[in-house]
Amino acid sequence: MKPNLYYANLFHMTATIMQPQAAAKNDAHGSLQDRVSYNIRVLLAIRQTSQQDLAKAMGIAAASLSQKFSGRIRWNLDDIEKASGFLGVNPEALVAGHGFEPWTSGL
Repeated sequence: MKPNLYYANLFHMTATIMQPQAAAKNDAHGSLQDRVSYNIRVLLAIRQTSQQDLAKAMGIAAASLSQKFSGRIRWNLDDIEKASGFLGVNPEALVAGHGFEPWTSGL
């Protein structure tokens, strides 16, 4: 490992240990809401399905779904259940964090 990369990794690990909440906020999948949005976006892309189709299946307006993706409206358990049914995965796949592959967790 190159010395600069070694120290960068050491610094990141130390920062994570010393301030885990701050490190989690910097992670792309830091909050549960962010993880759900990310996992749904990935599954929509893999299945080549539009957000509009998902909104219709969930029984909400496309604008409301867009606000869920942007974080203005929060995902609730009913949303997660409806989205997982439409996408053909277990609800756990939508809330899973790093290292979990939602597209391999089908029903």
